[in-house]
Amino acid sequence: MAKFINAIYRWFLSNVRNGDSMRRLLTIVVIFLILAMAMPSTHAKPAEPTNTGAVFGGQHSLIENLTTDSSPIDQLPAIAEDFTATWCDNCLQAEAVLDDLESEGLVQKYEFHRSPDHEDPLGDDFASAYLTQRYQISVPPVVAFNGTIKKAGTLPDSDSLESDYRAMIATPLGLGDALSSFAWTPKADCNCEIPDGFGIINWNLDLDMSLYPNMILNVNAWFVEDTAQFSDGGNGAGSYHDIVRNITDLGSELSGSATIEIPSAYDGNDLEVHLVYVMSIPEAPGEVISDENENSIPGFGVLIALGAIFCAAILSRRN
Repeated sequence: MAKFINAIYRWFLSNVRNGDSMRRLLTIVVIFLILAMAMPSTHAKPAEPTNTGAVFGGQHSLIENLTTDSSPIDQLPAIAEDFTATWCDNCLQAEAVLDDLESEGLVQKYEFHRSPDHEDPLGDDFASAYLTQRYQISVPPVVAFNGTIKKAGTLPDSDSLESDYRAMIATPLGLGDALSSFAWTPKADCNCEIPDGFGIINWNLDLDMSLYPNMILNVNAWFVEDTAQFSDGGNGAGSYHDIVRNITDLGSELSGSATIEIPSAYDGNDLEVHLVYVMSIPEAPGEVISDENENSIPGFGVLIALGAIFCAAILSRRN
């Protein structure tokens, strides 16, 4: 696409330098069409399966609290992974719906801010790479529920975006009677020698993995900032919530304990640690997964723009 735009730019220069005012006007119109049609669309696509594996769990604690919890997986809220950015206007529509569903106890929302991004300081490179590579996405907004189904954009497929999300949440995980136990011990409560800025996480997942022979399980600790203030965000929200600041890989064992470092918050003192289980389908040897947004060919809109170039060339010759 870069070579394509560069060729149009060279054509533009040759016509502006040597042509009359009508030719200049036609050239500017054509360039505008090319840029508009070539830009990735952030409008919605229908919800589609991710074909990657389930993401579940979400038990959590403030980092300064001593916490234990044991819950059946099917009684925990759905995991909503929200790919977003502080400059993304229609991301706010998706997040408003997710916030309402979260207040009902139906979802646990996680905002993954695009990173690196010079307009958005809230993201984490590793967390952003996890999401974009797992779901093969590059442009927000995209929301994935329970790791199994995703939807790009905010244009609803039904009567409302809320109805779309509710239908996606209803997709069963099929994990049976799986039970997760979680414990978090901050340094102040551990009666042990651990460095400052660390805590101890314990987990146990009662799940028969032999039922999922084609899956790999990874256990993660996601550090989440409840609220961060960023007044320079292009979408004007000012306050951003449930931001994934760091992902710590705890390995693949169903049960374990780890002493892990607590990352810095963007601002304030409202970090939480979340226990999240991520199932993945291993890639076949030599398999290369490409990003459909980066490798797709120009669409019908670009063909229209090319037609405009052809017409401009004919008119230029007549003049």
